[in-house]
Amino acid sequence: MGGCLSKRNTNMGSNQEKGTQTYIAGHNIAEADQTSSYTSEYSTDTDKVTLPKEREFHHVKTSTYWLPKDDDERMRLTGQHFALKEIFEGNVLPHITKTLNFNSGVSILDVGCGPGAWVMDMIDDYPNCTYEGCDIVNVIGVNAMPKQFTFTMANVLEGLPYPDNSFDFVHMRLFIYALKKEEWPIAVKELLRVTKPGGFVQLMETDNPIPKHTGTPIYRVMVALHAICKERGQNPFVGRELEELLTKSGNVKIVESRALPFDTTTGTNAAKSLAWTLVEFVKGGMTMLGPMLGLKDDHEKQSFIKEFKKCLTNTYGELKICAVAAQKM
Repeated sequence: MGGCLSKRNTNMGSNQEKGTQTYIAGHNIAEADQTSSYTSEYSTDTDKVTLPKEREFHHVKTSTYWLPKDDDERMRLTGQHFALKEIFEGNVLPHITKTLNFNSGVSILDVGCGPGAWVMDMIDDYPNCTYEGCDIVNVIGVNAMPKQFTFTMANVLEGLPYPDNSFDFVHMRLFIYALKKEEWPIAVKELLRVTKPGGFVQLMETDNPIPKHTGTPIYRVMVALHAICKERGQNPFVGRELEELLTKSGNVKIVESRALPFDTTTGTNAAKSLAWTLVEFVKGGMTMLGPMLGLKDDHEKQSFIKEFKKCLTNTYGELKICAVAAQKM
């Protein structure tokens, strides 16, 4: 994969010259470092499982999103961000970084920005750009925002609060459990509406076929996820359909498409991080997943998660992550 992608800047000394964003970007890097300690613990102690007693969820009635919005989920999303960045060797696909001058400064929108891990990391890498982030709830927090960043509460399905042709680069990822199948074209058209002619949209989603290894914990999780998706009208295969969604939603040119298989049993840092993220995902989604998995109480849930962790570490943990970049013509 291309060496021109955005790399995480670990030289904290250089960040001191960037001004306002140092605190926020450093805050997310601190979260990533804390997450790293958790993934290390995860890899050495597969029998250690804790289940939060209560999880906090959003209450947006028009949304089908079913994962939490609390501090544990914020940590999971931060760990997930840096795992994906390592897998794809950056935050932005190479064709986009070769075409847009991020160092001089471009306008960027992150739709569904969550706690802001992606956008704050981008600010750390490209401080001369201007950034907008939006989500249906505000989980970024009350800390001082970097001068380059503005957050707005918004729902992509109800129309983004930006004029046509506003941004050079629009980013959205991991809406697989947030949108119904019929809502995807609405969302993608809205992304393209706010993208400038010549600008880019980048989407990233998982492709979730049910594994052939029947009886394994990851098989059971995937079967449960498919059942939840069916119940909520969501599409577990949306990752493989991103190109089609983009080309049917407007006058675009697909400039880059990647479908990367990934194995959590390899023992690499990215594998450990992604495995930890998946375990935290199952824990966070246990309100929905528990009944689908036939788990009746905390003891059964903890026992299952222990087996799931062992499976991802030692037995089977193959996933596919898809990323597509399209240029608006």
